[in-house]
Amino acid sequence: MTIAQSILDIAIAAAEKEGAQRIIKVNVVAGELRGIEPMQLTFCFGLMAENTIASAANLGLEITPAKGRCKACEEIFTVKDYQYVCPKCRSGDIQTVGGTELRVIDIEVE
Repeated sequence: MTIAQSILDIAIAAAEKEGAQRIIKVNVVAGELRGIEPMQLTFCFGLMAENTIASAANLGLEITPAKGRCKACEEIFTVKDYQYVCPKCRSGDIQTVGGTELRVIDIEVE
């Protein structure tokens, strides 16, 4: 619910700043490691948007995969099944470099 409310707050503030009357769609990118359940976030967003300029808005959600960088060989790779092992050199000394983001990308308004 907190994430849905934050997304809604950002969208409404941006739309009102531009003088929009209605929000049609809010596009969001979320990293896999955020643990967001798309259906749950969409439901919560719709619930929070009731009686606002976003009451009929759709939530577009793109989930990005977790990425790691091997500290031994510098290989950047997609982490699969939470296995933080370099596919090139098999090192376990991995830094997370993607999959934690959460951003409102754009907002469609009228």
